[in-house]
Amino acid sequence: MTISPAKLGEVLKSGLLRRAFDTPIRRSAPIVLAERVTDGTGVILLAAVAIAWAGGRDLWPLLVVVLAGLVGIVVAVRSRLLLRFERLADARVAALELLGAPLVASMTLLAAVSWFFECLAAYVCVRGLDLHVSLVETTAVFCVASLAGAVSFLPGGLLVAEGSMTALFRRLGDLTNASAAAATVLVRLATLWFAVALGLVALALEERRARARR
Repeated sequence: MTISPAKLGEVLKSGLLRRAFDTPIRRSAPIVLAERVTDGTGVILLAAVAIAWAGGRDLWPLLVVVLAGLVGIVVAVRSRLLLRFERLADARVAALELLGAPLVASMTLLAAVSWFFECLAAYVCVRGLDLHVSLVETTAVFCVASLAGAVSFLPGGLLVAEGSMTALFRRLGDLTNASAAAATVLVRLATLWFAVALGLVALALEERRARARR
């Protein structure tokens, strides 16, 4: 469900948890929310380091906008507004536990490490095409393009992420249009669509196990 708009389809995880372990959705849904928040802060942290190193001052506004949106989500969850909805009481309690400062900080670092390995995979693709783009530049390109795709709210950030990645490869990596486009296609196949394929296989296996349990 990573190709759903803003990954909102990953709430499917809550449905799978309820089916397999009888976990109420109102208790598990905040996990998906916290994952999305710390996913964002992790990418922002990684992008900030890469941009500061590789250059690209005009890319900072995007990071600020995304960070402001994430902070807004946390503030909304921690506000007393949700207390008006009794059905959301359990969800709010779980969200408050997950969005506490210590957990957010640790999960942000973990997310940054996780995203770095995706950037490393992108770098392997770039080097496989014999393009002279550094790991720092590739990290900046991948993170900023991923954030642009997320902000677009399009499924998987399609077209926006690809367009941003191609433009950034041309700018930061000083590549030709053809080389930048080739790198973008290969990176997206290796990171986005390979992950989607793995997820579909895993979902099919989980569905088979669920039928066996029934």
